[in-house]
Amino acid sequence: MRRLKHNFKKGMAFVLSLAMVAGLVPAMSGGANTVQAATGSGTEPSVTAYATKAQLMTAFTPDANGTATTKGKLVFGKKSDGTTAQEWYILGKDEGVSGDNTIIFAANPIATGQKFNSDISNKNDENLWSDCVYSEATITEVYANHYGASELRDTLQGMATNTSYFTSAEQGLMNATTVTTKDTKNSSVTYTTTDKLYALQGDYDNDQYLWAGTDDSTVLAMSSYLRNGEWFWLRSPYGGSGDFALCADRGYYVILGRVDIDSGSPVQPASNLDLSSVLFASAATAASSDTKSEKITDSAAMTLRLDGTGKDIGTVTYNTTTGDIKVVKGTTSQTVALVVQGNDGTNDWYYSKQITGTETINASDIKSALSLTSDIDLSACKIWLETTDSTSNLTYAVNATDIISITSVAITDIDIPVSNTALDTEASCTTEGVKSTTPQITWTPSDTTAGYNKSYTASVTLTADTGYEFADNVTATVSGNTATSVTKNADGTLTVTKEFTTDKRKIESVAAPTVPENNTFTAYYGYDGYDTTPISGTNTELGKTATVTFEGTTSPTTEDMAVTWTIESDGGVYDKTPEAENTFRWTIPESALTNYNAADCQGYDISTGNITGTITVKNKAATPVAITGTDSSIVYTGATVDVSQYFSIDNNAGAATYTLVTGTNGGTGEGTLSDTTLTVTHTGTFKIKVSTAANGIFAAGEKTVTLTVDNGTILYTATDYSTTYDGQPHSISVSVTNPEGTDVTYSTDGVTYGSDNPSFSNEGTHTVYYRITKDNYTTVEASKTVTINKKPVTITAHEQDIVWGNDINQSLYTVSEDGLITGDSIKEITLTPSTTARTENGTISVSGVKIENAAGADVTANYDITMVNGNLKITHDAALAPERIEASKTKTTYTAGDTLNMDDLAVTAYYADGYSESVQDYTTNVSAIDMSANGDKILTVSYTKNGVTKTKDITIKVNAALASYKIISGADSEWKQNTDETITIIGNGEFSKFESVKVDGSIIDAKNYTAKEGSTIIILKADYLKTLSVGTHSFEIVWADGSAVTSFKVSKNTSDNEGSKDNNGNKNNSNDNPNSNLAAVPDDKKTNGSDSGNNADDSLQITAPQTGDNSHPMLWVTLLAASLAGLLALLSVRRKKDEE
Repeated sequence: MRRLKHNFKKGMAFVLSLAMVAGLVPAMSGGANTVQAATGSGTEPSVTAYATKAQLMTAFTPDANGTATTKGKLVFGKKSDGTTAQEWYILGKDEGVSGDNTIIFAANPIATGQKFNSDISNKNDENLWSDCVYSEATITEVYANHYGASELRDTLQGMATNTSYFTSAEQGLMNATTVTTKDTKNSSVTYTTTDKLYALQGDYDNDQYLWAGTDDSTVLAMSSYLRNGEWFWLRSPYGGSGDFALCADRGYYVILGRVDIDSGSPVQPASNLDLSSVLFASAATAASSDTKSEKITDSAAMTLRLDGTGKDIGTVTYNTTTGDIKVVKGTTSQTVALVVQGNDGTNDWYYSKQITGTETINASDIKSALSLTSDIDLSACKIWLETTDSTSNLTYAVNATDIISITSVAITDIDIPVSNTALDTEASCTTEGVKSTTPQITWTPSDTTAGYNKSYTASVTLTADTGYEFADNVTATVSGNTATSVTKNADGTLTVTKEFTTDKRKIESVAAPTVPENNTFTAYYGYDGYDTTPISGTNTELGKTATVTFEGTTSPTTEDMAVTWTIESDGGVYDKTPEAENTFRWTIPESALTNYNAADCQGYDISTGNITGTITVKNKAATPVAITGTDSSIVYTGATVDVSQYFSIDNNAGAATYTLVTGTNGGTGEGTLSDTTLTVTHTGTFKIKVSTAANGIFAAGEKTVTLTVDNGTILYTATDYSTTYDGQPHSISVSVTNPEGTDVTYSTDGVTYGSDNPSFSNEGTHTVYYRITKDNYTTVEASKTVTINKKPVTITAHEQDIVWGNDINQSLYTVSEDGLITGDSIKEITLTPSTTARTENGTISVSGVKIENAAGADVTANYDITMVNGNLKITHDAALAPERIEASKTKTTYTAGDTLNMDDLAVTAYYADGYSESVQDYTTNVSAIDMSANGDKILTVSYTKNGVTKTKDITIKVNAALASYKIISGADSEWKQNTDETITIIGNGEFSKFESVKVDGSIIDAKNYTAKEGSTIIILKADYLKTLSVGTHSFEIVWADGSAVTSFKVSKNTSDNEGSKDNNGNKNNSNDNPNSNLAAVPDDKKTNGSDSGNNADDSLQITAPQTGDNSHPMLWVTLLAASLAGLLALLSVRRKKDEE
């Protein structure tokens, strides 16, 4: 931290500076801020040792002054070491977070060594604060104390997703909280961030308080929650400087900290927990084996217990009267423990026992284990089963239940015995606490099928579920009725009975009398020559009997009973109209039902005792009349149309009426119909319907035909026009012969039409669209063309002969006779030479021709122009001086002492017009060149003509005599085919001059060998050797100033045992044994075994010429010491600047 400039007086600034420095020093040891358990009444645990979900949201909330009557802590997650549990203060519900939740604040640092930011420079990478929500401002740069863009926030976000801090399941319990922070760089506008872990808010001017939660809804008094420990980061920026943020100094107040401070730099964030799946929190600890019991200290933090429903942990019940706790472990493979928690009036205590099966624990056992002086009242204790998931680090619990008495039971789903029907064997009981949900039924007498008019007693025995028992005075109902008897048995079960009596035989159903097929009569009634009504004595279309069906299988199962018929509809009057419907009633009288129970039979009339029913029957349809019609098509002529000609009507039909069908079902034409006469006003389709009235038993009829009146046809002629360009306007022609009064319009684009016939004078094919229209006639739409062909014209360039460097004459050309029409002339033309270089057969081309008419309009496109080239000759200008010379020499490489010969020198002069000539009257500086010394020499050639001299330099390379190199190891090596061995050959040349390797006279690719220093080591790879044929191959190492040669042999592999080989795969011989010249190998480089060739890095212990600089360790040590001294001096200067 550094001293700050501030508006306070110098004395206050000094005090603040001391406060900031103190913030860096670890706090002196002192007691933790403890929470004293409230002294209980001896009945229930203290809220700091056991808190329900509701208490977690309300009991620990600080008041408006930031203090809390009761302070509680939770254990949740791990510290940065990944093993130490993290403790949190419980701060109550955050109304800004949906659902059941509580704010938690780290009671001690979760991590240390965290800077707010690594440097104090402003930040302009908008990605750093892209998830910060500003209400309006557009932010392009922020201070280093901007929380949203800080490394502190990035670290908190990383913690929230790091399973070293919080398991995946714990992360799922953490709610995101939206908090607001100032941006002091940008006019102190505010922005929001939404994270699962966030730093608290502070106020430099109101420095005794901190704020947590959405909208800083929860106030924390530092004197209440932060009395001891180290300072830690807040998210609030310091308004007076962009490189300072606020810190909370425990037991002190809000101080300043430079963002890049790294002295301790603790992190003590807040979060929010989702309590939707939480049952409660407790400071009790479950037994991991056998039993565990102890008093709970005031400072103990609680652990969340989540709802274990569905985990099959087991069940636990207790009886407050007997003091028994009965536990049954479920099928879970996890360790399960019983936990009982209570308070003796002074101290909270708990008892826990690991459960492996079914056990019963008495309250006296717990009293003895805890050495309590008073008896334990289980109704005041908290009792549950729990298991902890080691992967999720979460504990799941199920609460105990008190044993409940069952005072009444309801048995349902017993089918009442019905004669000739199997007796029911299974009942239902859904009464809470009854285990037997589908009890079996025992009948007395023990029939399986019920008889008629017989008494039966049903007996059902029930068993109580775990945690329940039947009361001594328990009552019961069977299918909603009071049971005949209720008996509580000695074994705790309950037997319930109910008596039933069967009824007399029932008529289950009746089949109505027969009626005509499809409920339609086949004869007419009420007309001359027919019966008066369908129910007369002679009618046979309505049945005389109805068939009843009895219950059971006792014969007979059916009987035909006589019925009577009456007319039910219209007051008993029969409607004889064809297809009219009449309702008839049939009746089986009560007198025929005396010996049966017909109450449940369909159609039974309780008021009369009859079985009755109605049937609606339709009269026979009227006899149809024949009306036919033919769809027709006519062409519009303007005359009216008699539509009756399109129909044929039966003589029995009634009066006929003709109408036009209109609307959605009508035709597309327009007109009027008077009686049978149609007047057409607009062509199209006409739907014409004729309707005939009903006539006695003859039906009404109708028929619709479609009359299509097509448009008339317009008669006309249209003619194209074609000519050669003459400068005059031309058009198409259109002539209409029938009908009169048509409208002819024209268009050039087929879209916009007008009455004017377009004309054209320029070349091309011009399409003219025309349209001929008249009402009720088919519109004619077509096109014709005006074609104006280009007029041919020939323009010929004249022949020209010029000297190189001069321009051609642009006016030398000829236009063919009768080529241009009167008034047109050439306004522009370009003659272009095929080359500006010397030529004997060049050409002059014609281009850029522009022809205008008398009005100055460009009419070039109206001509088909043929352009004829003229001949062109360009000769050399002898007055030119050479632009350059070129000199070439066959031999340019010599050995020192050789004679420089000019016999192979050739010189050519070049001129600006492209002309060149070989010259002999040149001069050189050959006499001045020293050929006795090696190196590059410059041979200068000079040539002069027309007062200008040109020169050309040739580099002559003079080489020194080649060095003499030799192979010092690996000469004449041998390699066996189908092996993975290599060949190593060493030459005595310096590695820095190494250039290439040749095999059989050709340079091989560097990928086929490995080259190493010392002197020059070449290792031929096995993959390359496999490509060579059997036999001897030449080998050459090439350096910049010489080479060394040897050979190696590729032979067939006839045996797996090829004798001993050195580490490089070479067959041992006197020429390449690496131990044959041990005197040349330094002692400190020799290997400890007899096989000196088995070095792991394939290095060879061979004395070789030095090819690189020696390393000087003392020099490097000296340089390192000097560097460290300089660095320490630099740090010292920096520290002094910081202190200033």
